[in-house]
Amino acid sequence: MAANADPIVFEMIRRFNHPRDTVWQAWSQADQLQRWWGPAGCTIEVVLFEFRPGGFFHYGMTFDQAPTMWGRFNYREIAGPGRLVWLNSFANARGGIARAPFADSCPLEIQNTVTFTEQAGVTTVTLQAQPFGELPAERQYFDDLQPSLELGYGGTFDRLADHLTSR
Repeated sequence: MAANADPIVFEMIRRFNHPRDTVWQAWSQADQLQRWWGPAGCTIEVVLFEFRPGGFFHYGMTFDQAPTMWGRFNYREIAGPGRLVWLNSFANARGGIARAPFADSCPLEIQNTVTFTEQAGVTTVTLQAQPFGELPAERQYFDDLQPSLELGYGGTFDRLADHLTSR
């Protein structure tokens, strides 16, 4: 099987009517991140928050009447307030990497790169996501997942917009 010469990179761009420093704080402070990270309808419990390269954000994500799903960020690059790179994965309750509870072929880790630019008080957030260290079946799963990523990240960014407005 030939390798995909042009792997799909998921990208979402959103504009927020807030200064870049305000938007950056929503990503870089645990008390803010727990208020908006994740899809609509979930609650985030911060277990560990080490906002530094090599640090972790370990969290529990709960939905009504469902068991807790664990996740984690492994921060790779923090160049605030302009760029943030982390490996995102499902986790167990202790923070170790775990398979997604819904699909064995979901990539174990997804690298997220977010950039923040400001013009006239409006901040543009560009998120790019792609599998990291994936197997071919995991790459295919990710490529097929694009519509779901649109909904998931879209809902998360909607929550960010609401959070920024309510501050």
